[in-house]
This record gives sequence, structure tokens and C-alpha cells, in this order.
Amino acid sequence: MVIVDDVTLCAQASGLPLDRVRELADFARDRQLSLVEVLVEKGKVDEHRLLKELAAHLDVPFLSQELRQVPSEVLAKVSPALAIRHHVMPVEEVDGRLRVACWDPLDWRAWDDLSQVLGRPLDKVICPRAVIDKMLKASYGIGADTVQRMLADRSDKDLQVGPARTTNLSSEEEAANEPTVVNLVNQILADAIRANATDIHFEAFDDKYRVRYRVDGMLEDVSMPVSVKLLRLALVSRIKIMSNLDITEKRLPQDGRCQVSLGGQEYDLRISILPGVHGEAVSIRLQSRQMVKLDLESLGYHPEEQQKINQLISRPHGLVLVTGPTGSGKTTTLYTCLSKINIPSLKIITIEDPVEYWMENILQMQIHDEIGFTFARALRSMLRHDPDVMLVGEIRDRETADIAIRSSLTGHLVFATIHTNDAASAFIRLLDIGIEPFLVASSVIGVVAQRLVRKVCPQCRRKVPMDTLGEYEQGIIREAGPLDDLALWEGQRCEYCRFTGYRGRSAVAEALLVTPGIRRLVQQREPAERIKELACREGMRTLRESALITVRDGKTTLAEVLRVTQEDF
Repeated sequence: MVIVDDVTLCAQASGLPLDRVRELADFARDRQLSLVEVLVEKGKVDEHRLLKELAAHLDVPFLSQELRQVPSEVLAKVSPALAIRHHVMPVEEVDGRLRVACWDPLDWRAWDDLSQVLGRPLDKVICPRAVIDKMLKASYGIGADTVQRMLADRSDKDLQVGPARTTNLSSEEEAANEPTVVNLVNQILADAIRANATDIHFEAFDDKYRVRYRVDGMLEDVSMPVSVKLLRLALVSRIKIMSNLDITEKRLPQDGRCQVSLGGQEYDLRISILPGVHGEAVSIRLQSRQMVKLDLESLGYHPEEQQKINQLISRPHGLVLVTGPTGSGKTTTLYTCLSKINIPSLKIITIEDPVEYWMENILQMQIHDEIGFTFARALRSMLRHDPDVMLVGEIRDRETADIAIRSSLTGHLVFATIHTNDAASAFIRLLDIGIEPFLVASSVIGVVAQRLVRKVCPQCRRKVPMDTLGEYEQGIIREAGPLDDLALWEGQRCEYCRFTGYRGRSAVAEALLVTPGIRRLVQQREPAERIKELACREGMRTLRESALITVRDGKTTLAEVLRVTQEDF
């Protein structure tokens, strides 16, 4: 409820005319909104400045940044449900009085309710809303209020969990469908999507239940309530129900998929369940069903590699391979190539498992191994539809490789991925799975090996003096060119980069074009080292050289290059 004194106080703190504040107060009163919120949203008042001025007028402390760690005995004074419902955060206890951070100091009714429930004197600390959100998440964990409500509704018998527990199917399915469990899983998924995570890992241990996100290729722990370990059976059952898996099967691995939507954007979830000693582990791969609008430069490719790839995709036929470990952006690169040649005069068909990107005017097919619709079978069927360009999600076996190669020899441009460490090893991989050397040499027109390096956070990066590097590091940098006027950067870890020092990723690659010399070496079954030597003499830039140029451009750090391309050093 907005009172007259609050209007005058807000006019003084915001700097807005009193009449304008009265108008906004009437708007807030009619819609039962907070005056502070309306001042920020409709009055366009800077929240930080407004709250700081209110703190000064009310003579209470102002907390501009989150506390790294709140003592556990202080956290125990306020339950997660109460803190989240009133959007407050206990920060410290001084002389028997509990200091509580709040973002709306004028919500007197909520403050009175909080004091009455806690039954003790409270002191206000004013704090921006986003800062309180971060402290609530870090201290209590994601979905803490949800976990607390669910545990409060259960008996002690329901909370006995462990490997020797007898499963009650009906109660377990009921628990998985409870609104609290559904909300908790949804909260975790939404938080992971907002963090730009590619994977979520749920792992059960004897004394805890761990949740981790993979962001920019690295795993990071997620703050969760300690008591969430008591709900691990319900969590796993809920995820199984979402992906149409068997909740009664706990001894064998299971794989499934489902779709979720957040903010109007749809996401595909690939779910894998593994049985463990202390419970089932869950891995969820998050993939956005987005329309591809990328270019090679935005992916991080240097002009020399861009030129070589443009030569490959302009060819009328042949096999183009993109290689690298899982999660190195191979599919993104392939779709970027397809987007450049996606014109009405060409028919393009893709075979994937799963379809990771959506693209207009392209026929995309999803593999279903469980019903026998494999890559090989899909390839054979695809050829009857008279395609000009084909994309094979992955060459996994001899049959798929054989059909892809023969398709490239009969007038089709074929793109495919394969798992090898570098470009030269792709030829050896095809030979190892049984393809004849003359077929490999005559069909493959180019190989692109790729890695993803994390980019230095643009908000907190700072220059690193060259003399702080060791002799070994300076020697590596020297290989990329002279050290004169070279600027190295590193991130200082800020909120924008989730305190990692990195934000986003960039591709580094080596592009090998097949020349008559390369073709002869492949036909003679020469080792990958010989093929790579010749490719370098003919102008190929290796992964290491490409990565070092990215360092020289100030996009990443030397430590990141050493981590990602260590097999090249």
C-alpha cells in the first residue's frame, strides 16, 4: 500500500517532480504494485541510485554487491521459502538483531509480517533486487523453497532413501508428478538455458546430490539445497516421465528425448540415464531449435580458412569432412556452410541424430536407430530424391562411409563429420574402417579440423605484461610471429562471465585442401604425419598456428590455447 509519506520520500530520492511521483503512486496503488518497482519500470529511474538515496533518507545501510558467503547460522534463521516469498536475504546478526537485505524498503506490510513470523527484532539493509536474487541462489540453491515445501509435505518414512530401499512404484510416480517436483525440474532447466549451458549433469553420491552445468565447454557446480538429495528418486523419475522412459527400470542405461520451450524459443533435450551405486545419474544435452543465420567470420574463422572453405563448398561434387572431438562445433560449421549455398536451384537434404539446427528450404531427417532408420538406410533412401547437396551427421561405420563416398563420386556434394584429432588423421580413419585408398583419395576434396576456445571476457579483461610469461610460453608465442607490440589479455572474473574470466567461444581450425600430392600419399597409405607435413608445406595452417593468431588478436588466452590444442604442442 502506497502512503503519502512514501510519495514525498520517493520524490526526494528519485529526483522526479512530486506530481509525477503522485501519478506513478496512483498507478501502483490501482494495480497493487510496488511504488519502487513502478518508479524503476515506468518512471525510468535508475534502481541503484534510487535505492541508495532511499537508504540515506531512511538512515539504513546500503549493500551494492552480494556477500561472497553468509554464515550458515545466519541462513538458518530464515527458511528458504520465507526468504524467497518476501524476496529478502539474511546477511548477519549483530547484538541479537538480525540484519535482513530487502530491495523494497517501503513494503511495510511485508516487513511487519516477516518480523512477526520470525518473532525477533530485524534491521533493514537495502539492496538491489538482482543482488538479492544472486545471494538467494548462491546461499539456498536453485528451487530451495520448492524443496522445502515438498519435504514438509512428506512423512519421515517417505524420506528414507538409499540403494537398499524397496521401490514403491505408485508413490514414486505420484512424487514425480507433484507440482513441486515439476517446478524444481523446470527451474533447473530454465536456469541452465539462461546460463547458455549445453549440458546438465545430475549425479548422486552417498552424502550429496550434485548438479552441474557445462558452460563454454567447462563444467561448473550449481548451488542446490543440501536437502535435494532426499528428492533424487523423484527428480530422476520426473525426467524419465518427460522423456517417455521406463521409471521402473533402474538397473540398465536408458536414452530418451523431449522438447521444452522458454521465452518463445524451443529446445531439444537429449537425455541419458546411467545406473550408479548411489542412484541413477542423468545427463541432459540442451540444443536450441534455432534457425541458422551464421557466417564463418562470426564463428571465429580467419580469412585464410574462410577462403579455403569457400573453395570447397563451391565445388559441384566431392566429400568435405569436418573433424574434431564432441562439442567442438562441427555441426554449426557445417550448417554455416549450407546456409551459404542454400539457393533455390539446389536441393539439400540432411541426415542427423538429432537435428540440431532448423533451416528453411532444406529437407532435414532424424535418425531413429530403435526402428532401424540408420544413417546408412537414410543415405540409400536419400539418393532416390535426387539431391544436389547432402549432409551426413556423422560417419560411424563402413557402410555409412561407403555410401557417402560413392555418392560424392556420382555427382553429389557431400558434407559429413568424423571424429579424429586433426585433418590429416581423417584419411587414416576412413582407411581403418575398411574404405579402399583409391576411393578415399578420389572422393575427399577437403578436411576441416576444428576446436573451440573460450574468449576473454570483454567486461573484465586486462593486459598481461609479456615478462610475466615463462620462457616456454614466450617460445610458443614467438612461433606465431614477432613479440613487438604484442598485447596479451586475461579475464579478471566478473559477474558478466560468471566469474570464469571467459565469455563465449570462438572456433580455431586447420583447413586441408586435397592436392595431387596429398592424393598420392593417401593412395600409398602413408601415415597421418607425412600427410600433415606435406599439407603444411602447401600452405595449411595448423590448429596450433590458428589458435596462436587468435591469442595475438586478443580474443583468447595462451592458457586456453594450451588446454584446447595440447596435442599439437
